[in-house]
Amino acid sequence: MTEVYEHNKSEETYDDPDHPIPAVKYIDINAVKKEGGSDLVIVIASPLKSDPYSQNRLLDKIQGYLSHIQSPDFISESGAPNPENTNIIVRIHADSEPLIFQLLGKCESWVNEHSATLKVEILKNGEF
Repeated sequence: MTEVYEHNKSEETYDDPDHPIPAVKYIDINAVKKEGGSDLVIVIASPLKSDPYSQNRLLDKIQGYLSHIQSPDFISESGAPNPENTNIIVRIHADSEPLIFQLLGKCESWVNEHSATLKVEILKNGEF
């Protein structure tokens, strides 16, 4: 049986509730793998613009995930992270601006250098 932990109501974690990335400092989803590692998911359910504010929120969110996977809490729960067992998955709205997808492409090596693999998944209509 999979255990689900809800630490806070989503609305309590929002620092900008009207933005496609409403909570920069919180993990959206963390699926711990039995064999070690984790799939950490960033959910961007509405189109993300490419303005500097949105780009910075995206980068800050990724940085928070990278910091988390190096934390003692993560390591005790998921084991030592490495690019084979730990993924940061960005589930992003298909109508996000092209520059955002380019930015995510440039983040791949940064994430890899910090013991994880970056994956981008396009949300289909009706998801989230």
